Amino acid sequence: MALLSQASQQGFQALLRKCRMFWPVSRCRQLSAVSFSIPNRKKVSCFSFMTSSSAALPVDPKGTDVFPTKKRSEIDYEEEKGWDEETKETSEGKHHFSSSVGAPKKQLMSQVLSRHKFTSVQPPEKPLQAEEWNRLRESFRSPEIFEEVMFNSMLRCNSPIDVAKSLLTHVAKSNGDIAYNLLVKYLALCVQQGQTSEIRDVYDIMKIRFRILESGAYNLLIRGMSNSDQWRMALTLLEEVKKIMMPSRTNYESCIKAASRHQEMNLAFELYHEMLAKDLVPTLDVLQAFFDFSRGMKGAELQKELFGVLLYLRENQIYPHKTFMRSIKLWFE
Repeated sequence: MALLSQASQQGFQALLRKCRMFWPVSRCRQLSAVSFSIPNRKKVSCFSFMTSSSAALPVDPKGTDVFPTKKRSEIDYEEEKGWDEETKETSEGKHHFSSSVGAPKKQLMSQVLSRHKFTSVQPPEKPLQAEEWNRLRESFRSPEIFEEVMFNSMLRCNSPIDVAKSLLTHVAKSNGDIAYNLLVKYLALCVQQGQTSEIRDVYDIMKIRFRILESGAYNLLIRGMSNSDQWRMALTLLEEVKKIMMPSRTNYESCIKAASRHQEMNLAFELYHEMLAKDLVPTLDVLQAFFDFSRGMKGAELQKELFGVLLYLRENQIYPHKTFMRSIKLWFE
């Protein structure tokens, strides 16, 4: 993945291969001080840094209780936020802190609030060289959060990918590493712009550096791939999620819509029934997709499945909105 058009700059993947590769060695919850070590080196150096709720979680050696369980209501509430809220949370850099860090609560809250003071920051319109990024960082009121604030602004302004790449290149060369939260923000920008090849490259990089990704990253990856011509990759990612955590409603619905768009209706309904079996309530949006994309298709099994959706609506006293009712009407006609 070439970071910039300039011939003098290295490819992003090649650059990261030269950076230090870190693996989680201690268990953490939403925020903890985690040590990462450099494997296969004669001189092993370690350092600690802070990981937020968007950081990758380490593997439990016993394979149990890797993720904190949530109540069904909490999961439903989170999923109700949808893509817009998910992107908003990523762009705003929300953090959840645990008491294990030992920092005063007021200090932690002030760090979060400080990120919201820079909503008017405008990202550059073109890629910058290292010296230019350094000058911007030095003139910034809070240099320690410069990169995070800049990526938030890039998401808000939908900046060109090359601008974001130039910042990642600068961070990688300066620090020898790119923090997990910056990779997730860059991933969100790629998904926002439908940059399929970039999404796949970020996924490859994150899988090399982190054994387990958290749900927010998987939500972005599945959504991004399901909206591309490589939509079957989203199915692979869904299977990966199943092995480590409870897939979210948006995970299933992204895959269902992708299968429906390509008229793989058997696959779409298979995922739909699997979703219901996991007590995940489908949105009207995905139910409407069944009728929209199966229009003109014939088959007794398909007709049975669509009537099953209508029965589901009736039995649960769910009333379709106007556009959904139009989709049903057109299907009948």
